[in-house]
Parts: sequence; C-alpha cells; structure tokens
Amino acid sequence: MDAITAMTTRRSIRKYTSDPVKPEDLEAILNCGRLAPTGVNRQAWKFIVATDQKVKDAMADATDYGKFINQAAVVVAVTIGPEAACPFEDAGAATCNMLNAAHALGYGGCWIGANGLQEHPTAQRVAKVLGVPEDWHIMSVFSIGVPAETAVQRPKKTLDEVVAYNHF
Repeated sequence: MDAITAMTTRRSIRKYTSDPVKPEDLEAILNCGRLAPTGVNRQAWKFIVATDQKVKDAMADATDYGKFINQAAVVVAVTIGPEAACPFEDAGAATCNMLNAAHALGYGGCWIGANGLQEHPTAQRVAKVLGVPEDWHIMSVFSIGVPAETAVQRPKKTLDEVVAYNHF
C-alpha cells in the first residue's frame, strides 16, 4: 500500500483477533516511528512496547477510553524526555507514522489520547504502570493488532471546510 492510500484509508480499530503482529512487521512499524521528524533532531523519545498480557491489562485499566486495548497484540506508549524541543509535534509525528505503517502492513490500531505534559490523568496512570521516570511524559498510547472488525467510515469535512489560503 502506498503512503497516500495508507493515510487516506486508515481508521481506528477497537476490536482485534488473537493473531500476533509478526516480529518483522512490529520492527518495521517501530522503525517508522523512530524515523519521524523531531524538533532540532533531538529524538527525545522512547517507545514502550507492551506485549505481555498483564501489562496490557494494567494499561487498559489505567485508561479512561481505552479499555479495549488489552485485546490487541501490541500496545505502544510514546514517551518524551525532558530534552525535547517540540514534545507534542515529535510524539504526534511518531505516533502517526507508526499507525499509518501498521495500517499499510494490514494491521489496525487506535490512538488513545494521553497528554502527559498537561498532567493528563490517563498519562499519569499509564506512566505509573510502565515505570516511566518523573521527568519523562507519556504523550500517546495506541494499540496495534489484526482487525476483527471493519473500520467505520465516518464522514470527514471537505477540504473547503478546513483549508484557507493566505488568511483565515
């Protein structure tokens, strides 16, 4: 699947089969996150990959809206360290790269919001589960697995509704 198709067809998946994510596919997905752009090229992140069912269960319990993530083969937490120049942008770029890569490889995923810099309760609870140091922050949590559902195609706004040229 080409990049444009992956980005225009990816949807959130919240139900997964019990099939694993192939190790080589997981490595490719994580590598796409690693290669995302970062402010001042600081690469001030660590991707915590949960495959152990007890860890995934604890992560799911720690979320407000991600109780389903423990059904996925893999749950990833994107953490950002104190030396990050652009923590939101860095984490968002890495997360999007990994979700799009997962979709391109035939997997589904769902991004669970967790804004660790704003003392988001989900981020704080997940950080505790994963033993994240206090000066690091959980910026996103997402699931990856083999879809057990067809993605819901929700309507999107048109380009005319979201794009302005030269002024608002």
